[in-house]
Amino acid sequence: MQRAMAKVKQLTPRGTSLNIEHTIVKINKWYKGWATYHKMGQYPNQLAIVEAHIRRRLRSRLVSEQKKRRHLFNTLVKRGVSRGLTAKAVFSNHKRWALSHTKAVERANPNRWFIHTLGQAIASTEQHPHWFAPKISIKLT
Repeated sequence: MQRAMAKVKQLTPRGTSLNIEHTIVKINKWYKGWATYHKMGQYPNQLAIVEAHIRRRLRSRLVSEQKKRRHLFNTLVKRGVSRGLTAKAVFSNHKRWALSHTKAVERANPNRWFIHTLGQAIASTEQHPHWFAPKISIKLT
């Protein structure tokens, strides 16, 4: 899991000129192979954890692309988030990583937006007979 998280970090660099679509193509290429190998295991929750980490890294990058807080505010309001919730999140003293996990940013860029619009690959929703229940996970050290 630690190596997977490090690979996600490597594939989603902070300051890059690549647009988000090209980044998702690179991530999907790696993730499909990684997930296919790990589907042999019994814990689908680990796939969901990696997918969530990918989305958070991408949300963080979307936040950092808005160079000024007021631009981020206007973008989130245009995406349908209420002005109060957006102002509470954006004008706090949080940096981009903390902002990527706020309700305002997650509502503006929901999981289904990443999956359906941008084409993020998902493997955790599949059902295999050898998998345990999705809520069961183990801590790998």
